[in-house]
This record gives sequence, C-alpha cells and structure tokens, in this order.
Amino acid sequence: MPSRDPSNHKRNLAYQQGWISIIVNGLLFAFKYWAGLVTGSLALMADAWHTLSDSISSIIVIIATWVSNKPPDKEHPFGHGRAELIAAIIIGVILGLIGFEFAKDSVLRLINREGVVFGQFAIWVTAISVVVKEALAQYSFWTYRKTKMPL
Repeated sequence: MPSRDPSNHKRNLAYQQGWISIIVNGLLFAFKYWAGLVTGSLALMADAWHTLSDSISSIIVIIATWVSNKPPDKEHPFGHGRAELIAAIIIGVILGLIGFEFAKDSVLRLINREGVVFGQFAIWVTAISVVVKEALAQYSFWTYRKTKMPL
C-alpha cells in the first residue's frame, strides 16, 4: 500500500513544480533565443538567457534543498542548511555574469550603430513568453499554497 505521508506528498508536489519549471523555461529559452537571432534583437536574446537562468536557478535550488534536508552527520554536526546560502551565491554570480555580458554587448551595438529588425514576430514571441511565464508563476503560487515549501 502506498505511503500517505502528507510531508512526502508536499515534497513531491514541490519537486514536480521545480521540474516543470525547468523544462518549460528550457523550451522557452530555445524559442526566445531563436527569435532573437532571427530578428537581431539583443533584448530578446537577453530575455532568453534570463529564462535559461531561471531553469539553472531551479536546478540549483532543487539540489540545495535536497542537500539541506540531509540530517546532521560527523562532518556537519549542525546539518546542511548552509547549502541554500551557497546556492544563493551561485545563482547571484551566474546572473551577474549574464548581466555583464549583455551590458557589454549592448554598449558595443550602440557604438557600432547596429540596427534591429522588429516586427510582429518579435511582438508575438514576447506575448507568448509573457503568457507562459505568468502561467508558470501561477502554478508556483498554487504549489506554494498547497505545500508551504518555497521551491
């Protein structure tokens, strides 16, 4: 007979939400990056990388949560709770590097006076992205209300 442990069910819901976020953000990254290449829009490509960083952040958070939930051992008598702090630093460094690279590319494009071809395609990609990201956010809120776990 399957276990009816409520904490196990909550943990499974939270991890499911994390993996769905990783997959959807990965697909959205590919779509937005491709659209950025087609249109030449640095803004779309930057947004694509930001979306990919959401997936990477989710992976780091899932791993850090798993590690931090380990019981204390001989090497870690107070537990593994610092894993979440280390994860936050890693995520911050990744976002900082991505931001620096796009700031540098933006300045170079301004100096070289590179143009961008905007059109309905870029608008549709942006609109689809907004709808998908909002759906993911609402799913995350729903999962949090059910589990009270901040994944």
